[in-house]
Amino acid sequence: MDERTRRALALRDGMHSAELEGGRVTDAFRRDAQEYVDGSIDLQGLLDRLNQRYAMHSSL
Repeated sequence: MDERTRRALALRDGMHSAELEGGRVTDAFRRDAQEYVDGSIDLQGLLDRLNQRYAMHSSL
């Protein structure tokens, strides 16, 4: 499995899990996630965007 496929599957599973738990996956997150899948940003870049948008704190 290539890196792009691995990233896409991991994000798909995570978003599905969040939705099953009653969460909402925003369009902004989906756009950021697609950039991560495409390799335009790395995992730290994705986490930085999440932190900025949702005031989360990451330990990665």
